[in-house]
Amino acid sequence: MLSILKSALNANSQEMGIVSNNIANANSTGFKKSTANFEHIYSIHNSTDPDSFSGMGVTTSAPRQQMSQGAFQATGGALDLAVTGQGFFTVVQGDNIEDPYFTRDGSFNINAEGEVITNDGMAVMGFLADAQGVVAEGVIKNLVIPTTRVNLDTTVSILSNVNVNPRGKITATYGLDTEVVIGNIALSSFTNEPALSPVGNNRYKFNAKAGAPAFGTPMGGSFGKIEAGFLERSNVDITTEMVNMLKTQQAFTGVSRLLQTEVDITKRLIDG
Repeated sequence: MLSILKSALNANSQEMGIVSNNIANANSTGFKKSTANFEHIYSIHNSTDPDSFSGMGVTTSAPRQQMSQGAFQATGGALDLAVTGQGFFTVVQGDNIEDPYFTRDGSFNINAEGEVITNDGMAVMGFLADAQGVVAEGVIKNLVIPTTRVNLDTTVSILSNVNVNPRGKITATYGLDTEVVIGNIALSSFTNEPALSPVGNNRYKFNAKAGAPAFGTPMGGSFGKIEAGFLERSNVDITTEMVNMLKTQQAFTGVSRLLQTEVDITKRLIDG
């Protein structure tokens, strides 16, 4: 009996940790909440009759991520991007294209070299355009928006505006009206998105359960569209999480009382 009650305490403690993490990240851009998965523990029995199985407690498996879309928050930033529908942004550390990360957090910037980066300096991936403005979708590369452009008369124009349309096409304006197609935002999708491995900062890595990433452009195939000037907020509902926290606390308190009662009874039997 003690082992069963102990397993219940451990399970409730782990659920409390998951709920607390959801609440703590309620305002994190692109955060996806998780829920606890409980599993019964049964004793080994030779019979195949379910009625003959005896319960031995409860345990929790890996938390299941809820990939539902969060609400959008308007920012007006040219490189603040949100995805309506399916798709993750792909980011890498430096030029390490073989080890990508995936995120729904589209708060991007441009550094001094013109590289499109995340807030902590990771490079954003996409499909680059050639000199004629034709985007080659076959090869995914680091997106670079040059901050200056040399004109035909050798004068230099400074980057004045960046526009990203719903299909992810990036157009840069130099000077007053010189527009140049830079490339296209790349999105990635997976066979089993909830199985992605979270690695912090609202980023994920793929694994065997999630499947290998499939790359494409917004509004192409099953991919969603880009909303420029918006960021996707967390999909955490504070009211629901607070209710879950209260339920978990009550369950933990109830099991604690049962455990104390069991200890008292055992002590009396031993002393008697």
